[in-house]
Amino acid sequence: MDHYDLTVVGAGMGGLGAANRAAAMGARVALIEAGKLGGT
Repeated sequence: MDHYDLTVVGAGMGGLGAANRAAAMGARVALIEAGKLGGT
């Protein structure tokens, strides 16, 4: 089982930004998106 510091639901502009920022700071991030990345 994998362990993550942050789980982001939705890969729109806000979700991608949050996931990227957290990962850049060293967090292990899980990003959950049902559709294509990037949102609307």
